[in-house]
Formats: sequence, C-alpha cells, structure tokens
Amino acid sequence: HAPHELQLTAIPYHYHEGFLPETREQFQSSFLIYDDFISVEEEQSLFNEAISNFRETERKHWNAHNLPVIQRLQKFAFEPHLKLLPYVHVLDLAPQGYIKPHIDSARFCGDIVAVLSLLSDSVARFVHDQSKDQIVDCLVRQRSLYVMKGSSRYDFTHEILRSEDSILKDPNDNERKIDKTRRISIVCRCEPDVTIRHKT
Repeated sequence: HAPHELQLTAIPYHYHEGFLPETREQFQSSFLIYDDFISVEEEQSLFNEAISNFRETERKHWNAHNLPVIQRLQKFAFEPHLKLLPYVHVLDLAPQGYIKPHIDSARFCGDIVAVLSLLSDSVARFVHDQSKDQIVDCLVRQRSLYVMKGSSRYDFTHEILRSEDSILKDPNDNERKIDKTRRISIVCRCEPDVTIRHKT
C-alpha cells in the first residue's frame, strides 16, 4: 500500500452555478484527494486506537501498528523541509454531526492540511471567502486522504455537510445522496510560516 502506487482521484466535483473558470483552475490544483490511502485493516486499527471516550482530541503518540500509517501520510502529503506539528488532531463526528464553515488559522498551522477520513463517505463544501457565490462540493470517500494547500487552504472556507444536506449533482443535474454516518477524521498539519502573513 505504498504512496507511489496511489493515483489522484477523479473527484466528482459539483461546481455551483456561476463558478468562474479561473477560480476552478485554482481550486482543482490546490485540493487533492487520494482514495483508499489506507486499507480496511489499517482503518480499523486506527479507529480502535484513535477514539477512547473522546469526541475531539490530539494525539502525539501512536502504537507500533498505526505509527507507520501516520508517518506514511505525513511523508506523502508534506514536503521534507516542512516541520510538522507534533500533535495529530482527531475528530469524531456523530452521524447527525457536521463541521461548520471555517478556514484553519494561519497563525496556528502552515500551508498544508492533510485529512484522513474513516468510517464514512461525506460531502465537503468549499465557499470562496471573498466571493460567496463561488461554491464547490466534493465527495470525500471513506479511507481517502485529502490535501488542502494554496488556494483551497487559504481562499475557501471548508465544511462537512449534514447527512441530510449531503447531495452531489452530476453535470446533468442528477442528484446523488451521500449517506454520512459516524465519521472520524485524522488531521495532520505543519507549523505556520512566520515569514508569510496570510489572513486568519
């Protein structure tokens, strides 16, 4: 299950009406998804260790079975010169839960955010921070890794939709309902670049 075997997923984007071509190019080059980044067995092992009576926590240490998976994620998503934050953020989202629109503060983490998704498919919505009519929905599959950097990281809010709102449209406007159940995300970040002042 080596990273070099992974292929960029052809993401079923749903660009809402009026999404500008130049903004689309910026977004697609800065938001990357890799399906099946981990195996079913690795997912179960991470799940067993990641959550013990916590809904949200940070982990610095992982057991001998899961540490190589975390390291593989970090090596794959982050350039060698970047210094990683020592704690990995773990978020356990209930079936009825959702994540509100936000941009990760540049004061607390750097240019790349990498997210591993366990247990459930979901729909991530991105809305341009300065042009609220620029909206794109993306299918985030169970066991996938997505990487935000550049424009998708700084210019768009991102959110995970409620299960009842998790609907994707294809180019012909056919709707597909995504049943989001319990979802655990494992989030790796790098340290902020103090020489760059991004909006927070």
